[in-house]
Amino acid sequence: MQGSRAADYPYAMDETWILIDGNTGLHVGWYFWLRVLDEVNRSDRYGHPFGVLLLEAVRGKTRRRRAIDDALACVPPAVRSTDLAGAVGTGRAGVLLTEQEPDGATVAKERIIERLAASAPLGVTWRSRLLCYPRDAAEISELLISGRNGGSHDEIWCVA
Repeated sequence: MQGSRAADYPYAMDETWILIDGNTGLHVGWYFWLRVLDEVNRSDRYGHPFGVLLLEAVRGKTRRRRAIDDALACVPPAVRSTDLAGAVGTGRAGVLLTEQEPDGATVAKERIIERLAASAPLGVTWRSRLLCYPRDAAEISELLISGRNGGSHDEIWCVA
């Protein structure tokens, strides 16, 4: 590997890479999307379904600027240890629900939303959308492309 660059090896880890956002405790966006891509490949190979929960913190009447960061900091304790949560935009987080059928992913989503609602800072509410692979493969593919290119892809993020 002498004379090669780390960028040539997407899975090669360098100790200078930051994987977790210090303000929120969430994995950084590029790492989250890399793990989603890994899960797509694993699902295609072995047939295991999975879910991606998209979360968006919405600041209501509060004027506190840090309210959204404080809300995102509530995400890591709200997810199971087997899930991977990442910051994927301003006020947005994604949760990778590995090896989950749509019914199981829906139950996990409801529990996560319940925990988030109980711990969210005053004036912050959560919107969410659950995508399940392979059923929602096209939307997950668009998010992967958008996430890699730093885009927001708001039409997929239209959450209720």
